[in-house]
Amino acid sequence: MNPFDAEAAARELFRARMTRTPCPAPGPAFGFDGIEQAMQVQNALLRMYQKAGQEAIGYKLGLTDQRVQSATGIGKPLVGALLQDWQYWDKDDIPIARLIEPRVEAEVAFVMSRTFDDPEAGLAELLNSLGGALPALEICDSAIQGWPRSIVDALADNLCSGLFVLGSRPIDARSLEFSSLPMKLLRAGAIIAEGSGSQCMGSPLNALLWLAREQARLGVPLQAGDIVLSGALGPMQSVGRGDELRLDLGALGALECRFV
Repeated sequence: MNPFDAEAAARELFRARMTRTPCPAPGPAFGFDGIEQAMQVQNALLRMYQKAGQEAIGYKLGLTDQRVQSATGIGKPLVGALLQDWQYWDKDDIPIARLIEPRVEAEVAFVMSRTFDDPEAGLAELLNSLGGALPALEICDSAIQGWPRSIVDALADNLCSGLFVLGSRPIDARSLEFSSLPMKLLRAGAIIAEGSGSQCMGSPLNALLWLAREQARLGVPLQAGDIVLSGALGPMQSVGRGDELRLDLGALGALECRFV
């Protein structure tokens, strides 16, 4: 394997994103095959985005299906960043030209209303720190040819972040039972994916609490205004130009978008 070079790997991923031209898997070319090294690449990539004027506004979680955590031996979620320029809203048109090979996942988004800085705090303190919950579509994408074939490459590429769409009406998280939240994703009126809140660490709130504690432990706590995409509630689906999608999350509400 080549010597590890986080900055060079990040530059290649950044170039691929900016030109919409996918690159080969970066792990073998730039000498990394572990989670910690992949996070170094991700951090370098995020510095490049931020230097280009894209402000970080929150986090996204991956690997929140506990069966997959067990199968991979990682045993916990993985974390990426959300940038301001990637955000869209209910009923927006999504420009497909911004993406390379997009796929979508249905998720619950949370918005923080105040800082959560106690790594030992529990669910009650988390609920007191929340401004609300929203339906969300993560529009995943990848700088890597044919999509990543390893978790390490995906993590380096900011967990295949692309764009994301939020619903327009926040709901008080205390009023919902997230574990039984039903999910239906429709394209042109036909169901293409179904799932439930239980597929995300038993409940999206469990995933959010894990992240909040972890960030507090690292000394970079979740703060007021941060958005968190808490993890997939069902299978990922490919999308293309002309697709009209509707996400229905029961009592949490719905959102729609169109790819143009």
